[in-house]
Amino acid sequence: MAGSKQNKRVAPRVPYRAPVSIRKGPESSGVPAESRDISSRGLFFFTQDRISEASDIELVLMLPAEVSPTGPQWVCCHAKVVRVEENRERGGFGVAAEIKRCQALPEI
Repeated sequence: MAGSKQNKRVAPRVPYRAPVSIRKGPESSGVPAESRDISSRGLFFFTQDRISEASDIELVLMLPAEVSPTGPQWVCCHAKVVRVEENRERGGFGVAAEIKRCQALPEI
């Protein structure tokens, strides 16, 4: 179909609204965000802070059972920002990030 965008997603997305903490570098503090959807390969989230496309970021969030083989768990993921768009409805930005690797965090 001419003019349509091709879906590049490999893993199915799951709607998932949850808090996410974003770090834009080793010296930065966590920036609050909220996820919109998630898959085993990436997520889309909303934040008030500007994040540059192609940035490497660190995300801390609770993975839902739908994408975690061991059930819901807290993880720290390293990701690359693949798209940033202005969010006219909520203000701030919508960010798509590809997850490069994830590590389970110990239960507290």
